[in-house]
Order: sequence, then structure tokens, then C-alpha cells
Amino acid sequence: MSLTGDPKTCKCTPSYYGVVWDPVARKPRKTRRFKRVVEARNARNDLAEALRHGGLPEASGPKLNDARTNFIAAAREGVALNQWGRRYRQRAVQDLESALRQVPERLARRWLGDVRRGDPQQLVDELTRRGMSGPRVRSVVNALRSLYRWAQDRELVGHNPAELVRLPAMDATPRDRVATPAEFAGLLASLPIADALPYALAGYGTARHQEIRTLDWLHVDLKLGAIELAADEEGRKPGGSWRVVPLVKPLRAMLRRAWIAQGRPTNGKVCPPKRESGSGLLDVSYIQKRVHKRWDELGLEPIGLHEARHTAATWLDHAGVSPKLASQLMGHKTPDYQPGAAAITLRRYTHTLPGELERARDLLDVFLAERTATRSAEA
Repeated sequence: MSLTGDPKTCKCTPSYYGVVWDPVARKPRKTRRFKRVVEARNARNDLAEALRHGGLPEASGPKLNDARTNFIAAAREGVALNQWGRRYRQRAVQDLESALRQVPERLARRWLGDVRRGDPQQLVDELTRRGMSGPRVRSVVNALRSLYRWAQDRELVGHNPAELVRLPAMDATPRDRVATPAEFAGLLASLPIADALPYALAGYGTARHQEIRTLDWLHVDLKLGAIELAADEEGRKPGGSWRVVPLVKPLRAMLRRAWIAQGRPTNGKVCPPKRESGSGLLDVSYIQKRVHKRWDELGLEPIGLHEARHTAATWLDHAGVSPKLASQLMGHKTPDYQPGAAAITLRRYTHTLPGELERARDLLDVFLAERTATRSAEA
């Protein structure tokens, strides 16, 4: 009844659940909600029977969609931890969120406990048929595994349906394109400096996509000839995934040209976005599409940013740089401390360039100069 006395029909949809006291845990246990009283009563009886025998029935938990939202929020707050018990980095949280968005709505509407192993396996098959790469499919399944581990730790669900899913091979879409030093120099020469610089950072500086997008002039020392690469600001902290890379002559020259073209800035992105961006960072896919179109028009064979980084690894090998040093330059292993004499002063921390890294730079410089000169003489 309303306050005025006028009758109103209730339009709510009632639901029912059962409650049983757990004497071991000393707390009440609830069943999930049901549309009918008889279903809730049966679920309560099952719960009471399981507790009498010292166990618990399979928990259905929340909807997968709700669990996904809560898991990402917990990871961002540092409450949900990775498999090594450490806090997720900002980039890792973004990757998790992106991967879990690939879960279709029909699956996201299911209760966590109602998802079985066949469901994520079916998802893998669907993503593979759509042409998604093996590594990307794996990232989706691994994100689901992380979500379920988080839910299991909180007794929201009793099993992990993604644990034993069969995954596609990592090398499903191999990258084989490697450019010679002369060819790479020709590709960059055909572009304006703003478009060429991201490729130069990848090919001459071993930089990854995210490292190119976040590189700031604060982390570039043209006088000393070095840059500090990291995927985000968290990676620049002590123990983070930063690395110092000495500049070979072609990259140093291109960075100086870009610095002058941008008005000799002391800070700001080295590769600023070409158009409006919500993140304020360079849209790598947009740059690659535009650059590849330009190369196609000129009759040149395009190369991707990641392929340019693979090219850098090949050059280091052919230049005679030891695998240990090459691995350090590529960022495959980050040392806690780099001893040496040449210092690079950046915004917050001071790092040093060891003599071995300088010698590796010199070896690569000689290799690039020789191979570029040889190709020019042949032409």
C-alpha cells in the first residue's frame, strides 16, 4: 500500500536462497538465489548434507561478467596478485582487461561454477577460426586462469575450467622479415622524420612498441649518447624492467633531427601521437598502416615494428656481439645494477653505461657502416 492508501501492484521478481550454519568455519553458508522456493530448499538440503560430511558442494559463485569486473578492479588495487604472489604491473592489468574482453557475452552471463572445461576450449576453437594468433589466444586463456585462481582463493568457485585447456602453438604466426642495414636505411630515408623515428628506435635501439610510445625526452641523453627504455613509469623504479641502450650513430642522428624539429624540448613524448588519443600516446597500428601504404606506393617491401626489433637482434649477432650482451640490449634480462664509468642522468635516477655495452655499440656501428657502404657501392 502507498502512503495515500492507494493499492499498488508489486512488480519485483522474488528469489529465494537457503542458509546453513557451518560449525567448523563458525559462519553461515548461503546457497545461490533461485526463482522457486523448492529449488532453494533442495539446494539448502544439499548444502547441509555436504557440511555434515565435512565438505562443501561446488560453489556457483557470481556471474562471470561480475567476477571479471571485480577481478580487474582488485588487480588494479593490488589486492589480486599474480601467480608469483606479486602485484600486477599497470601494463599487465591492461593486458588482462583486454584479454578478458574477448570472452563472449553468452559465456560472461554464466555463473562461474557453471562454466566447464569444454566452454573455454570452445572459445579457443572460435578465436582460432577467427584468425587470432596463437600468442593472443593463449593470453585470453591465461587471463581466464588468473581470474579463476583469484575466485578459488576467495571460495567463490571450486574449480578452474581453463586449467587444462589445449592451446595453439606459440609460433602459429612467425615473423621472418629481416632487413639488411642498407635496406633499412633506405626504408627510413623515404619517410618524414616523425614516421621514421619509431622504426629507428625499434631497429637501431631494440625498443618494443610500448617503450616507443612512452619514451620521453627526459630519458634521452644526446650528449652522452644513450636512452633509457621502460614500458611505463613503474618500470623505471629500482628493480623495474628498465634498460639503458647506447645510441648507434644512425639513431643518434635521427633523434637529434627530431629533437630540433620539435623545438629542442626538455620533456614530452619523443614520438607524440599523430591524432587525438585518449591515452595521449602514439597509436602504433595507425602509424604502421600509413607507413606501409607509403612503402607499397614506392615499391618497397614493408617491415613491421616488431620485425624491425627482430632485425636488431640479427644485426647484433652478425656484428659479433656476445649473446649475453645482446640479451641485455634487447631487454630479455634486466640487471639490478649496471657497473661502469659513463653516467646518464635522467629525471629520477642515475644509471651507468658499462664499457661492455659501449663496445657492443661500437661493434654494431662498424657493422652498420660497412654493410650500408657495401650496398651503396653495389648500387
